[in-house]
Parts: sequence; C-alpha cells; structure tokens
Amino acid sequence: MLRKIDRFLGQMVLDRKKSGKSDFFTKNIRKLSVAVVAVIVFAMVFKGLMQIPQINENKRRISELNAGIEYEKTRQREIEELKDKVDTDEYIEKIASDKLGLVKNNAKIFVDVSE
Repeated sequence: MLRKIDRFLGQMVLDRKKSGKSDFFTKNIRKLSVAVVAVIVFAMVFKGLMQIPQINENKRRISELNAGIEYEKTRQREIEELKDKVDTDEYIEKIASDKLGLVKNNAKIFVDVSE
C-alpha cells in the first residue's frame, strides 16, 4: 500500500517537473509559507507587547493584595490574643472596675479628698 502511495506521489512530482510547473509552484509555496510564518510571529510579538501594561497592573495588584493579607494576618493574631485575654478572670475584673465602676465585696475603697 505504501509503495503504491510513494509511486503515485513520485509520479506527480515527475509530471510537474515535465510540465515546468514544479519550479513555479515550489517557489510560490515557499514564499507563501515564509509570509504566513512571518505574519504569525509578528502577531504573537504584537499581542505580547500589548499585554505588558496589563501584566504590570496585575503585578501591582498582587503586591497590594499580599500586603492586605499580611495586615489581616497580623490583625487576626491580635484578635486571637485579645480573645485569650478576655476569657481570664483578671481581665473581667479589670473591665468591671475600670469601665463600670464595680468593686468586689470586702474591697477597701480609697477616696482622694484633696481634690
């Protein structure tokens, strides 16, 4: 089967060479293929250059988001520390006395009379 195809293609090449169309056909195909490749390369380079501003904008945005992530991680750690602190009896007593003015039973209260 492959021999038949090779013979057929070989016969087509011989027929073209005999008719004189082979050189013209080959030269035009080569020129056309070079032109197509050049257009494709130009389009790829052009598209790449057009995307540079968008790439730079995305990099800037990524750095802003990373800074935001770091800020939120720090804030989360502070909240976790405050949460652990709030659960203690000492903190509850401090808030009760400082903000609400409450005192424990049997606590001695000193009043500054010089004011």
